[in-house]
Amino acid sequence: MMVNKNNRRIGQKWDIIYVKDMPREPKKGELNKQFNFIVERPFYLQTMMKSGRYLDRISNNVVLKTPNGRNTQVWYFHQQSRTVRNKYQNYSLNIQSNGRSNNLMVGGTNSRWW
Repeated sequence: MMVNKNNRRIGQKWDIIYVKDMPREPKKGELNKQFNFIVERPFYLQTMMKSGRYLDRISNNVVLKTPNGRNTQVWYFHQQSRTVRNKYQNYSLNIQSNGRSNNLMVGGTNSRWW
């Protein structure tokens, strides 16, 4: 491990959490307070625009579409990976080009935040 001289920045500050005080992970149906999602509870993502369309999945692309009741429009919070997944094939929301794009897609789970 590389040690830098003390500069009092956030990268040199730590919290100590004793094992017995560590909160347990929320289970299915319980609220994850950090992300404010109920674990594995299905939901729709609806635009606030006048159209009221839903976030939908077509192939690996994410688009806005009229509500149609298909699993491609149903999403849920996955506790283990801390990602939002689509009910159809359980793919996670991803930002194209490893976060260097403004295009939202679905794909294999990657819990890295860009």
